[in-house]
Amino acid sequence: MLEGPSGRGKENIMSDNMPKFWDEYEIKARYIPCFLSVIPLVHFLVMLLGNTFWEEVVTEISWMIVITDISISLVFMLSLIQLQTAIGKHIIEKSVFGRNGEYFPTNDILLLSGGFYSKEKKLELREKIETYFNTKFPEDELVNIENSRLFAREINGQIRRLVGKGIMTYQYNIRYGFLRNIIGGFVWALAGSLGCIIMYILKKEWVAMSFFIAVFTIWTILLIFKRNVLTGAAESYADNLFIDFLSLNESKKGVE
Repeated sequence: MLEGPSGRGKENIMSDNMPKFWDEYEIKARYIPCFLSVIPLVHFLVMLLGNTFWEEVVTEISWMIVITDISISLVFMLSLIQLQTAIGKHIIEKSVFGRNGEYFPTNDILLLSGGFYSKEKKLELREKIETYFNTKFPEDELVNIENSRLFAREINGQIRRLVGKGIMTYQYNIRYGFLRNIIGGFVWALAGSLGCIIMYILKKEWVAMSFFIAVFTIWTILLIFKRNVLTGAAESYADNLFIDFLSLNESKKGVE
């Protein structure tokens, strides 16, 4: 039975990769980004459509607006989570790393012509991958770069399944997923914030207006600098993935 650094069997490593509705990744990388993104839009709709109701109630129970914002945001979140994840994955990520993630750092590291590892470290990593998986990297990388990227992507799939959660890989994967998906909620975050800004300008409520200007600014910055934000997070994930793979490789040698 193949075992990782912590002595877990292959069955346990595979179970780490099985999606769970309430696992840590789902909550931190999908639910929370969606919840944060829809709050401005929900608040705007609550204040706009329920204005008459709140005028009667809010003077006595002002915290009811907060409860309503949170409750309806949860409903919106459950409705939009798949869409927001799809936007993050197929629009935001694609615009940064290309179709199917060809330029994702985990792939670039394995190519001699890209990535942020030195040539010497790449050669060492490639040699251990070839030995571990009994395979060979394409020798015509510079001539057929597209095939080399596809090969790197396929090898990375095997490495991710093998490493599972690893030591820190899972946490960096969650961080990357959180950033990608929260940027993916820019449509409703910006629309809701802009609506709230206009609404509070008309109401002359400057503190609330300033808050939503800050929210609008934060999402705008994330959207403008999405390449820098996602590249940094993806490189950290890639680095830890291969560190865990090399640790697993050394552990196997120790067992042998």
